[in-house]
Amino acid sequence: MEITRETIMENISSPQILEDLYQTNKKPFAEIIKGMHEQESSLIIQYWHARLFYKPPNEKSNAKKYIFTGLLILLAWLPVRLLFLDFFKDSIYLFRAVPVVISCSLSLFFLFGSLDFKKMVLSLLPNLIAYSYIILLPGGGGSQSVNNAFYFMFVLLWFFVLFSHSSCNIGKLNFDGFIEKCGEAMVWSVIFIIGGAMIVVLSFVLFDSIGMKVMDFYWENIVPLGLVASPFVSLLVIEKSNRTKLSVIIANVFLPLILISFMAFGIMSVFNSSRLYEDRELIMVYNVMMVVVIGVLVFTGINNINNKIVNVCSCVLMPLTIVLNCVGIAAVVLRLSSYGITPNRVTLLGTNLIMLGHLIYMVFLKIKQNPGRNPAYFPLYFLWAVFVVFVFPFIFKMA
Repeated sequence: MEITRETIMENISSPQILEDLYQTNKKPFAEIIKGMHEQESSLIIQYWHARLFYKPPNEKSNAKKYIFTGLLILLAWLPVRLLFLDFFKDSIYLFRAVPVVISCSLSLFFLFGSLDFKKMVLSLLPNLIAYSYIILLPGGGGSQSVNNAFYFMFVLLWFFVLFSHSSCNIGKLNFDGFIEKCGEAMVWSVIFIIGGAMIVVLSFVLFDSIGMKVMDFYWENIVPLGLVASPFVSLLVIEKSNRTKLSVIIANVFLPLILISFMAFGIMSVFNSSRLYEDRELIMVYNVMMVVVIGVLVFTGINNINNKIVNVCSCVLMPLTIVLNCVGIAAVVLRLSSYGITPNRVTLLGTNLIMLGHLIYMVFLKIKQNPGRNPAYFPLYFLWAVFVVFVFPFIFKMA
């Protein structure tokens, strides 16, 4: 059907035909609608004109946000870049500042649009307190309790950014929205990092072909900048895109694979039961895998993924993970009784118990068909991280 002014007017009361005309040839349709809008006051024409030629009223604020994000990226990149200088290379204060500065930058990113002095103070103050504390702890890397405090500091920083994402309203923390953004940002960041790595390698080859050695420059400047910028750029992409969530698709794919891996591990552990109790590294890897499983289960739960395969996998994976978690707890308890109490073993035992409680809670929510309540358990992780960071180093006398 030829697209003319008369054709559009004849079908002005038929939304289906107008949509067919638009999808057939978008450019002529848009030009005719633009001309008709200048002469007609029909509500349908006004609607189509608004749909085809709509310009967001916040274009200027978008430009401001891009500039603001660029400044935040530079702020987050600066301490990373300084670590490559000989003067700062061995500075434990600067090394410990890197995650805190990135946390502050991400916190400010989420406050854009409502960036007043009070919220800035509320957002940055927890990060500054955490950094002031962490730099007072002894360095050197020999203290298990101090190392654990540094690692669990990342859990606290995650909650600090969540606090900013929720407009600094501690009573209404937006767990669901933040977890969704974290999942999407992780996927997009990996995509950007892979693409950036290809560009860097290609640049090496091109510059090397003309006799220029740029590896040191790229390694000290471009690579850290790309790594730091990836989550910020990912968040901008997420805000501008309303398309299918890549993280949901990946969760659909990986949940069955995780189930197969865990089932294989469970079967093999029956024939090699002593290895888990004896191999410290295997216990650590095993616990990392537990964290991944819980993360994927939480993510699929809050996104309400209505996929039969995913639902079956999650129903099987939850009790299976509980059983394997109990095996892991038994392994840690055996090591405690055999080799004595150490900060690492106590921290690992406590973390496993927290995860076990979360898994049982997820099974309860599954039975009640209310997976959306999953984030209600998250404050326990925060409290445990506070205990590990601020109490354990003193209980174990910085050992």
